[in-house]
Amino acid sequence: MPRSRTTLLGLGGAAALLATTAAVALGQVVIPNPPDGSPGGPLPPSNLTTNACGPLQTSIVKTESSPSGTSSVPFTPLPGANASVVVPNGQSRCIKVLLTAETACEVTAAPDFCYVRALVDGVPMDPDGAGFQAMDSEDGTASAHAYEWIKRVGAGNHTVRIERRVADPTTRFWWDDWTFDVSLHL
Repeated sequence: MPRSRTTLLGLGGAAALLATTAAVALGQVVIPNPPDGSPGGPLPPSNLTTNACGPLQTSIVKTESSPSGTSSVPFTPLPGANASVVVPNGQSRCIKVLLTAETACEVTAAPDFCYVRALVDGVPMDPDGAGFQAMDSEDGTASAHAYEWIKRVGAGNHTVRIERRVADPTTRFWWDDWTFDVSLHL
């Protein structure tokens, strides 16, 4: 191959690599319009957590088949979706929460998102969506959704609960047919 063609191919490849690297870098730095309704801005650092949970010790399961809803912008408890667990002195346990629900983020004039979170003793469990863990987005039709959270805790009495909210007070976050499963593992 002639030297000028090799040089052009080399320069073209370098330019493509530079453009790809810049695009990836830009994609990792700023999220201008996140699809979950959270504020845009710099991409936070990775928050990957690993918990080694042992055998199941106990499980508390609650179900509800009567509809409920909220239009609260601040997080508010999902009635009935709470449980207390006890960890013996000198020990720790892994708490897993599985939530399944039929939900709808009802249609209003303002496009909206409906959010959910799981707490242990008032502290968000992982994954922690920082207030923007979308359970549903506004389209008005009910559908099934699920989340699972996890947190390792020390000895003592612990309260686990689910909370929900909307971003716009004109939206109603509708819930039906949910299951709340709190399992305690070694």
